[in-house]
Amino acid sequence: MIWASFGWGGKSSICFVDGRMNTKGYQEVLKKHLIDIGSCMDGSDWIFQQDNAPIHRAKVNLAWFKSKKINVLPWPSLSPNLNPIENLWGIQARKVYAGGKQFRTKEQLKTTIIKSWEEISIEQLRALVESM
Repeated sequence: MIWASFGWGGKSSICFVDGRMNTKGYQEVLKKHLIDIGSCMDGSDWIFQQDNAPIHRAKVNLAWFKSKKINVLPWPSLSPNLNPIENLWGIQARKVYAGGKQFRTKEQLKTTIIKSWEEISIEQLRALVESM
């Protein structure tokens, strides 16, 4: 699994998660990577958006957001079309697998994903934010 986030001011680092994600693992990802994106917001108020996956709605994680004073957008069920990162994942998948590219190892795939993520421009991110 891959986790990442972005906003008007930039993007987080990309996080590869081996195996299934649980509530504790999700909180660890947030601690390490979400703060990256918060620092891109120039101290302005911002709202974190996530879908309604059970680990996202877990009381322990919602309490963590509250303790960090991170506002979380209430999210309607089954609304992936409203989530700009879903569009970004589609763009990324087309770039990573362009021309029917195949990968022999997980490391080759990870390297390509990281390179593609690093190439995302601030203009692309802002266009996705404005599409909401």
